[in-house]
Amino acid sequence: MDRRRVLQSGIAATLVAATGSRVTALSETVVERPLAERVGDMLLMGFIGSHNETEGADIIDAHLAAKRIGGVLFLRHNVRSREGAEGSAARFRATRPDAWMAIDQEGGLVQRLSRDLGYTHIPRAMEIAAARSPQGAGELYRLGAAEFHAAGFNMNLAPVADLHDPENAVIGRHGRAYGSDGDTIAAYAGAFIDAFEGEGIACAIKHFPGHGRSRGDSHDGFVDISDTWSEAELAPFRELIDQGRGHLMMGGHLTNRQLDPSGEPVTFSKPVLDDLLRGQLGFTGVVMTDDLDMGAIRNNYSQREAVLRSIEAGNDMIMLSNSAAPDAELPQRIVGWVEAAIAEGRLTEHRINQSVARLAVLKARVGLG
Repeated sequence: MDRRRVLQSGIAATLVAATGSRVTALSETVVERPLAERVGDMLLMGFIGSHNETEGADIIDAHLAAKRIGGVLFLRHNVRSREGAEGSAARFRATRPDAWMAIDQEGGLVQRLSRDLGYTHIPRAMEIAAARSPQGAGELYRLGAAEFHAAGFNMNLAPVADLHDPENAVIGRHGRAYGSDGDTIAAYAGAFIDAFEGEGIACAIKHFPGHGRSRGDSHDGFVDISDTWSEAELAPFRELIDQGRGHLMMGGHLTNRQLDPSGEPVTFSKPVLDDLLRGQLGFTGVVMTDDLDMGAIRNNYSQREAVLRSIEAGNDMIMLSNSAAPDAELPQRIVGWVEAAIAEGRLTEHRINQSVARLAVLKARVGLG
C-alpha cells in the first residue's frame, strides 16, 4: 500500500469512529490538501480590533482567505458594540463561509453578546438551575442560540461542566456551574448543547477534567488541582459523552498529578487527553485547548513549544488569542514549526490528519461541512 493510501485509510478509520459512516471521499479530500491548509484548519485565532475595518480585522481576513486559519476567536475587546462584533463576523464569513466564529456565551458574568449591546440576558448557570427545570432552561437557551446564530457566530465556548464549589474563585464564586453533582450538571449542560446545536452551533464543554474545585486562575499562572480534584468531577463529562452530546471538549491549563504524575498541564498531557478522555471515557470528538496566550502557558513555555506540545498531546484545535504580543504572521510561523517537527520525527502527518478529520466531522454536524 502506498503512502497516500496509508494516510487515507488512517483518516477514514478516524472518521468512521466518529461518525459510524463511510467517509472515503472525505478522507481523500483531507489528504489531498496542502499540509499548510490542514494545519490552518487546526488554528482558532484572535485579533485586535472592535469593528470590521481595523488593521487586525484586515489581517484575520487575509489569513482566512489564504486558508491559514480555521476560524476566529472573539474576546471581550472585540465586542465593544453590536454593530462592530456582527460586522466583523459578517466580513469574515463572507471570506470563508465554513470558518468558525467563536465566542464565550455562557450567560451571567461570561456573556460577550450582552444585554448592554441589546441581546437577551442569560442568567448565570447557578441561577438557571435554581429557577428552572432543564426543559425550562432549554427554552431560554433556544432564544439565546437563535440570537447567537443571527449575530453570525457558530461556536460557543460553553457550557461549563465543572462542579460548584463556593470557595473556587474562577467558577464557584461567579455561579458559573450548574450544581455539585454530575446528573444535575449534565442535565442543564445537555439542554444548553441541544439548544445551540439546534441552531447549527458547536458547543465546547469545559474545563476538562474539572476546574470547579481548583484554587487559582489559569489566566494568571499555573493552577495545580492535584490535591483538590476528585473523580467525581469527571461525572458530568462522562454523562454528556455517554448521552451523545459531547462533540467538542476544552481542556484546562491545569496540573493534576493524580492523572499525570509528570506534572504537565492538561493542555500538554497525553495521559489525560488521550488515555483518559479518549480511551477511558470514549470521547471521539474534537479536543481544543484553552487560549495558549493565558498566563499559565505564556509565562512558562515558548509559543512554539506550546503549540507543538498541544498537538502532541492530542489537541485538534489550537486556540490563540494572539493578544499578548500580536504577531501578524503567527499562522505562517506555526506551519513552519509543524513542518520542522514532522521533518524531525517529533510529529507525523497522520497526527495532523486525525485532527483535520475530527474537525471535518464537527463541521458536518453543525452544517458547515
